[in-house]
Amino acid sequence: MITGEIKNKVDKIWLDIWAGGITNPITVVEQLTYLMFIRSLDEKELEMEELENLTGETMSKIFPQTESGQSMRWSRFKESDPRIIFEILSQRVFPAVKGMKHGRLPDVGENGELIEVEAAAGDENQEKTAFARYMDDAMFLIPTPQVLQKVITGLDDLYENDLSDLDMQGDLYEYMLGKLSTAGQNG
Repeated sequence: MITGEIKNKVDKIWLDIWAGGITNPITVVEQLTYLMFIRSLDEKELEMEELENLTGETMSKIFPQTESGQSMRWSRFKESDPRIIFEILSQRVFPAVKGMKHGRLPDVGENGELIEVEAAAGDENQEKTAFARYMDDAMFLIPTPQVLQKVITGLDDLYENDLSDLDMQGDLYEYMLGKLSTAGQNG
């Protein structure tokens, strides 16, 4: 169940995006969904690294193991300068998510080109993930580094302090979708 405090934090993030110039509620939900997914990829990678450390077994990685690939992780960029975060998300992470295959992100070369993901043994039949197919026509629309920084800080606070260890993702989406229905009434 979403509490009043969580609703207030979501409303603050929503207002930051709206004040930044994105006033279409569908676009707000879409942009938040992208960022939430990007954060969840890093969370999953952190869990796999923890399991790997416990078992000593090598696991398949979501993020490329290069300096460029690791810089695309939420936990690595979230406290950087807003301009760096904006550049990483718009020029590396967002295109990489669109090109995600076999559960792994492509790397980004020095000139910004995506380096294709090679199929590992056993995943020849998996091409793009469902989210990557959805992302084919997606656009990164957060207008400025400052707006992006506010959204990242808000989401991180929400997940770290209010949603940690809770399975509330569905409730969070329901609340955001409920905002869609009242958007027309509120102008």
